[in-house]
Amino acid sequence: MSNRKRFNSLKYFGRLSEFLVEVIETELTKSGFESLSATHFEILTYLIRKKVPVNMTRIAEAIHRKKPTVTILVNKLETLNLIQKESSLEDKREFMISLTKKGKSFRKVALKISSKVFSLKLWGVEAEESELLFQILEKIYHHTRIKT
Repeated sequence: MSNRKRFNSLKYFGRLSEFLVEVIETELTKSGFESLSATHFEILTYLIRKKVPVNMTRIAEAIHRKKPTVTILVNKLETLNLIQKESSLEDKREFMISLTKKGKSFRKVALKISSKVFSLKLWGVEAEESELLFQILEKIYHHTRIKT
């Protein structure tokens, strides 16, 4: 592959990211959560998977965002009664974040959206290609994280 083609292929990362955000936010709107962003979705699905209260730092690390950004996102989720914040027993300056009853019911919406997002049909790839793509993207991600 020529350097020109390799360079041009980089443009697809941003475009695919935009597409993914659009799909998630469209599905959130269809499900009655039009005020939520794809990043709110990331936080909620992370908390659903964790099943236990998590501090802001761990959420920030998990979704690859800065802690002040996560604070703003979490505050909105709290306003919508999807999550609750409680002071940590070990460190009163730190908050533990967990799902409320309403937040736990979001699991159904999350599963529906996730099944659409992870559908190979949506991406137009075969199962073998999907596995190869994952391996390549994971390699690139870890390599760039070490370099920066």
